Amino acid sequence: MSKAHILYVDDEPNNLFAFKSVFRRNYQVATAADATEAIALLEKEEFDLVLSDYKMPGMTGVALCEYIKTHFPKLKRMIISGYADEEDIVLAVENGVIAKSIAKPWNSEMLGHEIAAALK
Repeated sequence: MSKAHILYVDDEPNNLFAFKSVFRRNYQVATAADATEAIALLEKEEFDLVLSDYKMPGMTGVALCEYIKTHFPKLKRMIISGYADEEDIVLAVENGVIAKSIAKPWNSEMLGHEIAAALK
């Protein structure tokens, strides 16, 4: 069975490196430093899940997930943020734009459980 393909989007290089280091054994991981790079990857490759940081320059993670919902509706979407109570994120969950919001800094064990649950 092939590994699930995950796209992790974050404007902080250390977060991209940490995510890839932790999850590359269990998943096929691609990373993007912003929404524009993420959209370019989504147009070239098939993914099972997108995890996006909320606060990024240019386009928020919620705006990226709204774009993904419109253009890639079957793709699962989650936000990782230090701003979990942000109204934009709460509304995104309520409106089905994202499945879940994960708190930053993330714990690899907890995040691993959330990813596995989202991929079921």
